[in-house]
Amino acid sequence: MNFKATAISSFAKFMLGGLAFNKIKDIVSIYNNEDLTGDQKREAALKDVKDLGMGIATWAVNLGIELAVAFLKSKAV
Repeated sequence: MNFKATAISSFAKFMLGGLAFNKIKDIVSIYNNEDLTGDQKREAALKDVKDLGMGIATWAVNLGIELAVAFLKSKAV
């Protein structure tokens, strides 16, 4: 894993907790390969995370989704 991916992952785990970020990252990874617009992917991921019932505030879920996208992009480089 490169430095950028490590930094993003560490920050996300600090802000959200490791288990929550890993679940959000897994969900975002699934939708990342779908033929949907960015907004559609985000809405689908947001719904799936809320359906898990992790009790995370919406702002934290949104942060987790954005960090997961950044993490996946940084790994692709």
